[in-house]
Amino acid sequence: MVLVVDPRMAGISGDMVLAALVDMGADGKRIASQMIKCAPLLNGASIETLTFEQVSKGGIACTRMILETRDPPSISATQVVQAICNATTKIGLSPEASSFAARCINLLISAESRIHGHEAHLHEVASVDTLVDIVGTAAALDQLNFLNDIVFTTPVNMGSGTVTFSHGTFPNPAPAVLDILRDAEIAMFGDSVRYETATPTGACILAALKPRSVPFYPYVTPRRIGYGAGSRDLNDRANALLLVSGDSHPAAQDSVSVIETNLDDVSGEVLGDALSEAISMGALDATIHQGIGKKGRPVYTVTILCEYRLVEDMTDMLVRRTGTLGVRITRARRYTLSREHHAVLVVIRGKQYKVRYKRYTHRGAPGFKVEFDDTAHISTKTGISPRDVERIARRAIEDADA
Repeated sequence: MVLVVDPRMAGISGDMVLAALVDMGADGKRIASQMIKCAPLLNGASIETLTFEQVSKGGIACTRMILETRDPPSISATQVVQAICNATTKIGLSPEASSFAARCINLLISAESRIHGHEAHLHEVASVDTLVDIVGTAAALDQLNFLNDIVFTTPVNMGSGTVTFSHGTFPNPAPAVLDILRDAEIAMFGDSVRYETATPTGACILAALKPRSVPFYPYVTPRRIGYGAGSRDLNDRANALLLVSGDSHPAAQDSVSVIETNLDDVSGEVLGDALSEAISMGALDATIHQGIGKKGRPVYTVTILCEYRLVEDMTDMLVRRTGTLGVRITRARRYTLSREHHAVLVVIRGKQYKVRYKRYTHRGAPGFKVEFDDTAHISTKTGISPRDVERIARRAIEDADA
């Protein structure tokens, strides 16, 4: 299964995530009851009201969380961490959900600590709201069995303007949100909405899901859809977070960055060196194509496929190693078959060797590909051709499946 978090419309906050999960089918009354029992763990705090109600945002039916709390005078970040850990035990969350909740609060406190420099200043963390958002979300994810799903997120809408918190007024987004999204490698963008659309708690919950950041939806058949409402009403859009859960396709689609440059003044040694460096840096693929360029000159087009996070480093490498004065950078959809990694033992001339292979299914038809590097290595050791080694390996794989 796949879970897609879509914060492009109005950003993300902890209450929006929890409300969206309730909108998808999580038991809001049960979660409210659990949170009311857990609130006193936070230094005697209490929840006066916790309900989930149906509202309309921009013409879209959404679920909104209504929360009224009574916080004690002073709560430290350490107390929040302990209360969240105790809460997951008290309501009997699964190990996966408990781990998720711990990951959330640790991400949040780490970011706030780096920004503010001292635990005593973590006013934004120390509240019942934080406990409800994190533990309630963990409970909802547990109910819906989403914690083992593959998670994707589209870019986060950050809004614009300024944000005011305990240390004053700062340009939006808040420093802690930037810190969390940076470490999680989650893309973001600004918008004309002149207020904070992404909160630190929302960012830490998103990051704790360990999502893949993608510019558009992956290949998924929707099964459940949830809209979690924010508190404000916006004139030009629905103030809601969208969650989509569904079935993944055996052939998944994602996006990759394509970096290209044309070169007509470098040697083969330089070209080969650039390709080798690209692969060592983590490129998904790197190729060279020959053609005729301007002024009738022979030209080589270097093409590198890589993840978005590597674009800057790959571009810098091409400029330094080839002397190119410019590159083209585009985004492309990639269609890949899901595969499982296996290994089989083969006996050749009295010795045993391991051969790795990838198993896949396409349109219901199974298949596998033998790892050529292993067959080449065995060929060197035995003197048998790589093709014959592959035949032996294929027979062993087919016999194991019989």
